Amino acid sequence: MRATCILLCFFTFLVASSAHPGKKKQYKPCKELVLYFHDIIYNGQNAANATSAIVAAPEGANLTILASQFHFGNIAVFDDPITLDNNLHSPPVGRAQGMYIYDTKNTFTAWLGFSFVLNSTDHHGTVNFMGADPTTLKTRDISVVGGTGDFFMHRGIATIATDAYEGDVYFRLRVDIKFYECW
Repeated sequence: MRATCILLCFFTFLVASSAHPGKKKQYKPCKELVLYFHDIIYNGQNAANATSAIVAAPEGANLTILASQFHFGNIAVFDDPITLDNNLHSPPVGRAQGMYIYDTKNTFTAWLGFSFVLNSTDHHGTVNFMGADPTTLKTRDISVVGGTGDFFMHRGIATIATDAYEGDVYFRLRVDIKFYECW
């Protein structure tokens, strides 16, 4: 009798869980934010304007020019302005601070680890990101792994897109943040 009950319960579970095959639960973000960050890499001649610098390079390379083979082996740190629009000269709402590591020999890709440090009238606190950035794709998703202040313990996904690219000196990323866990 007990075995029949267990089998019946298990069968009911299987039928209920397969009632809508292929249909995934759609989650809605609890908070959304779109910001831009602007990176000006130091090239040996722009110290006054640079917001990032190469701090490690392959043997024999210098720290003012990215390595030739997909920038493999370069590590850069940054302290970039964050704006609400794509204009570098707009008032900043915070700083993007962290690093990117060029980690692949056969294509352009990087590993990112950084924080948005926001200090504006609308937002105060940090949002922390980490993940792979296959830069040749139009859009890429990286993990939002936490935050402080207005973003205390928030988690989600940030879709990043290269919004502008000027050689190896300047790029701008559009960061579309969707938080799925908000405390």
